Amino acid sequence: MLTVTTLNEVLHAVVTRFPERAAEIVAETDELNDDERTVLAAVLDRGGEPTDVTRAFGDAVRSLGATRWVVSECYRAAFYASDGPSKLATNPLYAQFLANKGGMTYDKWVHYFAIYDRHLSRWRGTDVRVLEIGTFRGGGLDALRTYLGPDARLVGADVDPVAADVARRRHVVELGDQTDPDFLRSVHDKHGPFDVVIDDGGHTMEQQLASAEVLLPLVASGGVYIVEDTHTSYWAEYGGGLRREGTFLEWAKSLIDELNAHHWSTQTDVGPIARRLQGLHAYDSVVVLDVGTVHPPFAEMVGMWDFLRLPRPGELVLTGVLATRESAKVQLAEAVASRDRATAKLAALHASTSWKITAPLRALRRKG
Repeated sequence: MLTVTTLNEVLHAVVTRFPERAAEIVAETDELNDDERTVLAAVLDRGGEPTDVTRAFGDAVRSLGATRWVVSECYRAAFYASDGPSKLATNPLYAQFLANKGGMTYDKWVHYFAIYDRHLSRWRGTDVRVLEIGTFRGGGLDALRTYLGPDARLVGADVDPVAADVARRRHVVELGDQTDPDFLRSVHDKHGPFDVVIDDGGHTMEQQLASAEVLLPLVASGGVYIVEDTHTSYWAEYGGGLRREGTFLEWAKSLIDELNAHHWSTQTDVGPIARRLQGLHAYDSVVVLDVGTVHPPFAEMVGMWDFLRLPRPGELVLTGVLATRESAKVQLAEAVASRDRATAKLAALHASTSWKITAPLRALRRKG
């Protein structure tokens, strides 16, 4: 399979519209076996716009088992050869990313920016509380600061002392392991509750699941819990595998059942997830969980000309009955109040000195 160096030569030839040069490289390189050469040459022979050819080339090398980074380079070339960058140019997170050439290291899959803008834009200019697990060199926290504004309260967490020390120059960063429940609770107790939690940590199944188990129930109502790079649920070196039990994405799939617990559970308590998980958004490599108070679902029917079911005379009769009832309530309340006032006056009279002095006279009258 092509090395990254040779691949870049091919992609450069395609993007700069020298397809013959790209075909020549594929034909002459000794990095390909005959089967691979046949497949890739066929892609180049079909031709087309550079963005289409580079994307098809990426599909082809992926089908041939190329490393994920070789595939990524093809799709990256296809994106920048298209109108994708122009469409994304108005996204402030992407603009900040492009402007970070001289800043701290900031590594992102480019399609994440639209996802973040969709789910975080409502907090721009507010004092939103954000926890980012996995700060690396602080580039992500820098971008969030620019995007959310100076009032946002940003906190990072990282297990790497070097990463924590670098990011601490500009941000609050707690040092600890995201699989340690006590550490996560201490961060929450000290800086939370968080409106936004972003898990961009170690990306292993243990790390992602352990953090979600502790922090998801602690997210502030109306907040979101975001997990990045969930494609590691398919990568063996992170404990993943397609439909493998125990991966983060298999757990996330099970949340769909929890969201609908009121429709299948016979338990009085449907559980904490069903009570607080308002929604789940699944994207390529990103899962966003909406957290808040969930009201039990109920059905209601309107329409079918229901405003015609009660004739107007009937409406007037019903209105009169309701008015009479309300009037009776008022009259009853006034009568009760009048009775209470009379009772109070009588009680005051019985307790008066004059009433006590004249008691013998009243007794003689009763005898007479």
